[in-house]
Amino acid sequence: MELQYQFTPDQIISEGRTTQKNINTIKTWLSNLHDKDIPKIQDEVVVLFLLSCLNDIDLTKRTVISYYKCKKAGPEIYDDRIVDRRDIRTALNTIHMSSIPVRTDENYVVHYFKVNDTNYRNFELVPIMKISYMIMDITQLRNPPSGLIVVIDMKGVGLMHLTKFKLGAVKKYFHFLQEGFPMNLKVIHILNSVYFMDKIMALIGVFMKNELMSMLHMHPPGLDNEKLFELIPKSVCQKNMGAIYPRKKSFMR
Repeated sequence: MELQYQFTPDQIISEGRTTQKNINTIKTWLSNLHDKDIPKIQDEVVVLFLLSCLNDIDLTKRTVISYYKCKKAGPEIYDDRIVDRRDIRTALNTIHMSSIPVRTDENYVVHYFKVNDTNYRNFELVPIMKISYMIMDITQLRNPPSGLIVVIDMKGVGLMHLTKFKLGAVKKYFHFLQEGFPMNLKVIHILNSVYFMDKIMALIGVFMKNELMSMLHMHPPGLDNEKLFELIPKSVCQKNMGAIYPRKKSFMR
């Protein structure tokens, strides 16, 4: 089923973000690919892949193939994306997950995650993974961002949450993120980093390449407000992420 994107390739071309030549190159390559795992791809999706790869043609080709191969290998993460499913509803109640509508000056989008329900028994990682990629699709429907900033607030995460990790799903998730992700990931900020981050990294670090590791920035509890604004623009924090810190007078300039 084709998604109803609210942008056109011509609009993206007119903004100087890609070219018709690049689009045609990928379409011609796809028509000659003859891979049963790669479906017919609408032009808007071709544009998204090109943007995520900064118009590097060879990287775009590899990303397209990885995207569909990863989805086939991980149906528990990528299929049955029905919001009314019980596990999806539970995940939405357990973790706040949002794509912040205000963009940065560079047209980067911020995806923000924080714990709503601290009871580890209600924490299920796979549906949370599923929703995180659903949010990606929603983000790209109207105005494809030039980059993605991920902010994860760890406040409320306890050691028992680690018992709910499914390493097979974690491996698939990180493989997709690093090889088939159709957005240009810029940085991942971990706020209110917990004392057992070393144990978390021991579990997931084996699946992370050096490039992704370099994007990961840990911040301790009590991060200074001005430091936060250095990481994420004040307009984004104040209007959409007020739950991170209270709006003290120091927020208002």
